[in-house]
Amino acid sequence: MTVSLAALVFVGLAIHRSFGDVQRQFVSPLFLIAILGCAVAYAVILQLVGIAWYRFLVLVDGASFGLGRALAIFGRIQVYKYLPSNVMHMVGRFALARNAGASNRALAVAQIGELSITVLAAGALGALLAGPIFQSAYRQYGPHNPTLTLGLVAAGLLALAIGMGLFFRFRMADIGGRALVVCAEAFFLYALFFIGNGLLIVALSRTLNDTSHMAELIGIGAVAWLIGFVVPGAPGGLGVREAVLIMGLAAAGLPAPSATAVALGNRLVTVLGDCLVALVELAIRKGKSA
Repeated sequence: MTVSLAALVFVGLAIHRSFGDVQRQFVSPLFLIAILGCAVAYAVILQLVGIAWYRFLVLVDGASFGLGRALAIFGRIQVYKYLPSNVMHMVGRFALARNAGASNRALAVAQIGELSITVLAAGALGALLAGPIFQSAYRQYGPHNPTLTLGLVAAGLLALAIGMGLFFRFRMADIGGRALVVCAEAFFLYALFFIGNGLLIVALSRTLNDTSHMAELIGIGAVAWLIGFVVPGAPGGLGVREAVLIMGLAAAGLPAPSATAVALGNRLVTVLGDCLVALVELAIRKGKSA
């Protein structure tokens, strides 16, 4: 909670310092159109995460219910992540999937798989595409020991990978081989999701005449998502993700007002995209019951 509050303060100060410029960018028709278009695109690429979650369920239970039902459950609950605690969407998804016929074992595996693969995919993309950027941001905003920090992050990711491997090796021995295949599939799907989300950040930044390298912006977006995901108590990573985006984009060369506008625009994109997925699922459900 302390980290979330500190991040919100940082974002608030960034908005305050560049309020006039940020306001002008937000009334730009091109920027607003980009936000709406990116929200629709985000709703589409979000299905990749739902498919990855379903693959973990099938790993244990087989096809206890179809992919369409799984995506409907996934989409209906996504907006719950904006409730306090940042885990309510997982709780709601567990309950609905359990009622649909998924076993507790399958849901536990899916939850562990989702948490692990999110960290691994986002961390790998961030380190690969934006490592130097975040070293620069760390030198500017944090204690002056980036090597130690990068070492700790790498050690954490390695420990996570080893722990996940041991889990499937010793606790899920009967599905060990298939588990590795599903983990690889999920990693690929999550990597595609983070690349897609990064491209949406690129699209927003291009409307502000930014010329930063596309790969760097994708990596920055992945790290911002990761840190917002792992910090407890931040609903949907609120504040934390924006703070990391602002720092990363500024280190990549964006002027502070543009970095702030892109970070806030990206938040609007994800919120609108989550709401769009939930509304579409509700409309389909009502159409079937009519």
